[in-house]
Amino acid sequence: MDTFPKLYTPRLILRKMDIDDVPSLVKYANNPKISDNIVNIPYPYREPDAAFRMSFIVQGFKNKNRYVFSIESKERKELIGEISLHFLDRHNNHLQLAYWIGEPFWGQGLVTEAAQAVIKFGFEQLGADLIYADCSRENIGSQKVLLKNGMQQQPVKGDLIMFRITKEEFHG
Repeated sequence: MDTFPKLYTPRLILRKMDIDDVPSLVKYANNPKISDNIVNIPYPYREPDAAFRMSFIVQGFKNKNRYVFSIESKERKELIGEISLHFLDRHNNHLQLAYWIGEPFWGQGLVTEAAQAVIKFGFEQLGADLIYADCSRENIGSQKVLLKNGMQQQPVKGDLIMFRITKEEFHG
């Protein structure tokens, strides 16, 4: 896949990030509630952080091991978060799902909607056999997103709860 994919849901466009997204990226990621749950988003989050992140995202796509989508609201026509799939075990076709969305958009089902499209993309376009995600015990919203997308909770590891779904479970 040489061209970055674009995915559509009823309320969202999941697309390649570009330089025009930097102001929105900074506006929504610059939040301690985001940085507390996403290891590679510092607080405060500024334009140089966003520029560095964009270069990391571009390189990951070039290497075919990371697909980071902007979550764009069709209504607002701006980036409101991001969602990604990352090959951690290419030999076994295992992907990790990660995401965040700006606090004004919490509790609206937008990440559940985005995750559904990205999980489908991972299985059907990237050939994943297993997709997993983790979140902190305190992040009830993320737990709900993962469970609503058919992921099964795994044994707890420290402060993290692991979730996973296989291709068979997804298509079952």
